[in-house]
Amino acid sequence: MMAVLWQGRYGVFSAVLVLLPLTVCSWVFAQFQREEAAHQATVSALVQAVEIKDEYTRGHSERVSRASVLIARELRLPEERVVSLRIAGVLHDIGKLGVPTRVLRKSGPLTDDEHEAVQLHPTFGHEMVRGIGFLGEAREGILHHHERMDGRGYPSGLSGDRIPEFARVIAVADAFDSMTSTRSYRRGRPVEEAVTELERCAGTQFDPVMVTALVRAVRRHGWSPTGPRPGDESVPDLPLGIREPTREPGGGPAREPGREPSHIGLAG
Repeated sequence: MMAVLWQGRYGVFSAVLVLLPLTVCSWVFAQFQREEAAHQATVSALVQAVEIKDEYTRGHSERVSRASVLIARELRLPEERVVSLRIAGVLHDIGKLGVPTRVLRKSGPLTDDEHEAVQLHPTFGHEMVRGIGFLGEAREGILHHHERMDGRGYPSGLSGDRIPEFARVIAVADAFDSMTSTRSYRRGRPVEEAVTELERCAGTQFDPVMVTALVRAVRRHGWSPTGPRPGDESVPDLPLGIREPTREPGGGPAREPGREPSHIGLAG
């Protein structure tokens, strides 16, 4: 273009007409890359802080993010929403920074007070990221990823389509990774066993659409659970099985009694 303009009436001035917009575009693109790098560094730092505090969920955030993206691809969500959902999956447990470390690392049943502390982590997480503008829709996913389709979840007791779509996706991804990963209180289960459990709870705890999407994606792409770590041989090999949460007096959110031999409880 500059050559054509140079040969015309613009002459040397053609260099300004062409190079100035290119320079501006290059500067804007460099600014965008720096901003993206800053966003990624922020997310990575938050995740690392959670994983340092809770050794049993090391890598859990990245796996939940990966499973969430698999669901999003099956649902054919727009790419910008997939990117936002990936971040929501990575940060879904950021609120654990507000939960006492002794509770996060406890291997036995939780007391009522400890359960209440754990159930505050979605609210803590939302408060921590509320001021981070680039998260957008991801914030609602972080706040509501422990809601249930039957309205017996927390922190708001939402049900059905009132639960944000991102939260319904993360709930399935979170449960799936929790079931297939070894925790301090229960050994990880085979993928097919976890799939069966998700399907059993579809409609009551999980959105059936999200469960179906994850099952299709896992069977198409496969899934690699976490490998054994030192000490895993001493972890009890308990079967999956979800005990229904009890309704709190006065109609409050449901509470799970004791730590469950499944993904319900601290694992998620």
